[in-house]
Amino acid sequence: MIKIKRGSVFDEKCDLIVLPCSSSGSVTSWVKGEIEQNNLPYPSASLPFGQLRVLSTEARYTKADYVGYAASVDANTTSSELLAIEQIASDLISFCKQNDCSIVNIPLLGTGAGSLDPVEVFNTYERVIGNENFTVNVYIPDKNIYQLISGKEPASRHHEEIVIEHPRVFISYSWKDDSVKSWTFELAKRLCANGVDARLDRFHLKPGMDLPQWMTNELIKASKVLLICDSHYAEKADMRKAGVGWETMIIQGDMMLQGEMNTKYIVVAYGDFEKNTPIYMKSKLGISKSEIDTDINSLLQHIFEIDTAPEIGEIPEWVKKRKMGAKI
Repeated sequence: MIKIKRGSVFDEKCDLIVLPCSSSGSVTSWVKGEIEQNNLPYPSASLPFGQLRVLSTEARYTKADYVGYAASVDANTTSSELLAIEQIASDLISFCKQNDCSIVNIPLLGTGAGSLDPVEVFNTYERVIGNENFTVNVYIPDKNIYQLISGKEPASRHHEEIVIEHPRVFISYSWKDDSVKSWTFELAKRLCANGVDARLDRFHLKPGMDLPQWMTNELIKASKVLLICDSHYAEKADMRKAGVGWETMIIQGDMMLQGEMNTKYIVVAYGDFEKNTPIYMKSKLGISKSEIDTDINSLLQHIFEIDTAPEIGEIPEWVKKRKMGAKI
C-alpha cells in the first residue's frame, strides 16, 4: 500500500528508511547532513547502479531499525533510469518480506540529480510496490510536485480508499509462566490470521538484536499495544523488573504524552483483573482472556477501532408533541 506524504522521510517512525545515493556511494549534502544529525551509518562502499543496500541503524536511530541506500544515480553518467528505480523497488520488497518490515519511508528516487520525472517515478512505485501488504510512505518535500501527484486518481488509489490498513499491534507479556507464553503465541497467530500485524518477540526478535531497543522501537511504532497481564506481569511492571519493567517506563511516558483519551494500550487480563493488572493501568477498561477465547471479535473491535454503538434513530412523534406542548 502506498501513501503520499508531504515532507521528509525523517518525519515519522518506520521500520526502514530509504535514502538516495549514487553508485559510488556518494550522497548529497542534504542527505549527508541528515545522516550525521541522526547518527546513521554511511554506505560503506560503492554499490551497483539500481541496487539497494540495507544497514542496521544499530539502535542509534530510534525512528527506524534499518536504513537503505538506493543507488538511484549512475556515478558515471550522473543520470538515472526508471529500470533502476524498478530494480530498487523489487529489492525493497524482498528485504521487507525477509525482515518483517511493515512501514517504509522513501523519497522519489532519481528525481534530483538523476533528473527523472516525479510522476513517472511514482507510477513505477505504484506498479511495483502498490499491491504489497506493507505500507510505503512516499515523501515529497516540494509543494507543487506533491499537489501534482496527490491530485492524480489512478485505479490503484481508488482501491486504496476501500482497503483497511493492517493495524500494527505490539504484544507485551511476561515470559515466566509457560501457559501465558503459549496462550500469547496462539493469540498472536490468531490476530495475524485476522488481518493484524501482530508484533511478538518470538516472531520478530532475532539473535544479536538489542532487546531494550527492539522493545522501544516496537512500542513507538505500534498503533495498539496489548498488555497480557498475569500476576508475574503485574509484579514486574510495578517493581520495574526485567523487560516488562523497561516497557512500563516507556509506556507510562507515552501515555502522558497522549493524554487521558488515549486508547493505544489495551489490558488483557489473564485471570483476576484486579490482582493481575499493574497499578498504573487499573483505572483503564480492559478485556479478559476468557472473553477473547470465547469470541476474538471483541478484541478485534478495539484493535480496528470499530464503533459498536447502535445508530441513533428518529425521535418518537409523541416526544416531539410533548416537547412542543401539545396533548396526545
